[in-house]
Formats: sequence, C-alpha cells, structure tokens
Amino acid sequence: MKEKDKRTINIVIHYCNRMEDYANRFDNDKGIYLSDNLYQDACALVIIQIGEFIGRLSDEFRYNHKEINWQEIIGMSNIFAHNYEDVIDDIVWDVIQEDIPNLKIYLENLLNE
Repeated sequence: MKEKDKRTINIVIHYCNRMEDYANRFDNDKGIYLSDNLYQDACALVIIQIGEFIGRLSDEFRYNHKEINWQEIIGMSNIFAHNYEDVIDDIVWDVIQEDIPNLKIYLENLLNE
C-alpha cells in the first residue's frame, strides 16, 4: 500500500472516530438526531470530509479493495455538499450507525495487515 493511501486512511479513520464520538455524546438516539440541527450539521460535515478523503485514495487502492463501494461514499458526500435539502434522515442515520463504523473496521484491518 502506498504511503499516501495509508495517511489518507488514517485521516478517514479519524473522521469515523469523530462520528462515533458525536453519536455517543447523544446516546445514539435517532430522535435527538432528528431534532438537533447542530448534531445533524456536525454529522454532515464528517460525511463530507470522509467522502473528500476517500476521493483522494489512489485508483490502484480502490481497485484492489472492491469490497467497499468507494464511489457510493463519494456520492453521499457530494449530496451533503451540494443538495443538503434532499438528504433523507433515515438513510443518514443508517450511515451513522452502520456504514461509517463498518468502514472504520475495514480500514483499521487493512492497516493492521
């Protein structure tokens, strides 16, 4: 794995940890998420950052690790950055609760190989 990809992965893991911190701060409560604009904005920023850094991974890295739909992550980031009003809260909640933690585990395992 290229050194640049390792650095990028570490940054993505950092943002995954931030999302986990936000969710824990609000007791992983979807009701709080739905009613708290600051919580929603914080999560949106993290999703944007994760997508931005995933986009910086080399094509070779993404090709060699097709288990993750990298383009879908980048696409979600773009939706937040450019069409925030079209975001569906239930999908975002699933991203916060499932997709980001799974991405973190996947990337941490890659670094530990």
